[in-house]
Amino acid sequence: MRKFVPMWAMKYIPFALVFFVFILGFGYQHFRIVRTERSLLALESSQSFFSQNFTEDLFKDNLKMMQAIVAESSITALQKELDDLRAANPEDVQIDEVYESLSDLEQKIQRNKSAGLNQPDLTDLRIKWGEDVLDKDFSPIISSIAQQTKLLDDEHAAYLKKLEQTVVAATGYSFQTVQTERGTFTAYVIKVPLSSVRVKTLSASSGTCKDNCQTKSLADYVRENGGFAGMNGSYFCPPDYSSCGGKINSSDFALYDSNEGRWEHKDALGWSETGLLTFNGSDPSFYKKSTEYGGGGVSAGISNYPSLVKDGNIVVEDDDMTTYQKDVKGPRGVIGVGGENLYLAIINSATVKDAAYVIRALGAKHALNLDGGGSSAMFVNGGYVVGPGRSLPNAIVLIK
Repeated sequence: MRKFVPMWAMKYIPFALVFFVFILGFGYQHFRIVRTERSLLALESSQSFFSQNFTEDLFKDNLKMMQAIVAESSITALQKELDDLRAANPEDVQIDEVYESLSDLEQKIQRNKSAGLNQPDLTDLRIKWGEDVLDKDFSPIISSIAQQTKLLDDEHAAYLKKLEQTVVAATGYSFQTVQTERGTFTAYVIKVPLSSVRVKTLSASSGTCKDNCQTKSLADYVRENGGFAGMNGSYFCPPDYSSCGGKINSSDFALYDSNEGRWEHKDALGWSETGLLTFNGSDPSFYKKSTEYGGGGVSAGISNYPSLVKDGNIVVEDDDMTTYQKDVKGPRGVIGVGGENLYLAIINSATVKDAAYVIRALGAKHALNLDGGGSSAMFVNGGYVVGPGRSLPNAIVLIK
């Protein structure tokens, strides 16, 4: 039996078809966006996994570095595609503004979380933002996010001001007890005005060395260069590490030999996994990633991983570190700068992240992790205060 559509329903069919086509098109566009976002997250996860493997097998990195470059290029391409997809929507400007505002808010929340500050409860706001998105009413969302971001910024600024008022490091050499959000730590600290010292980064070998590299005691580095203080430098492969596989006493990180006036392992300046601190006379420059260094004259420079502090913010993340760096407490070496001062520190019974909080509490605004453990050594005014530790392929020396 044939069924007829009632006349009253006929007038709704064109509208239903248009609505169906709109939903289908919107759904397909949404599907592409979600698919692209998932691809982006997968690549970022892959890169994070690469980063962890890189740090755990530092001296077998050449192939992995090439993989990282390819991954970063793919991420850039996917980000552009994602931007193009959003731009295809009629409300592209406001949608992008909401997206960027939320990303900024998320970063500020993570920053404050790293500092141990209280986290905002956004449950009710997120419900309201969801309702506004359905209504395509984006202006209240943008305004509300801006208010939350300002609250986070104000709280973090107050926190940094409090830190500046409670800096404990004395000028010169001192043994400190340092209070941080992660607990109380002791540290051997050298704090000196940059204007009063010349920093030298030195290698025992002449030129780039890959295996069976020359080494010296920290005392020899200091005495041979007329220094008054010094500390161990970057990570290296000591003879007792079987995992180094034929790279005895080698350090693959970029280092500017102040005496020879040239970079060793200069190609390692292209590593995004490492941080870099350079000096041009008394002027320091800090780079969270070595790839940010654009060249130029320097008198000293040392790279290592990971970067700890930048602009007063803790920047080291768990994905940047090996299990040993994250979980094992031991001596940790750090170099930092803040205000007009240089900081060298060996922090006791600390993880790498603990060390970041300690060096910031001491007054450093920028800081880089150095070697520690059995290589820890600090030499001040003719004698060891820590060490002597291992014989070192490179070191940092301070000259008055």
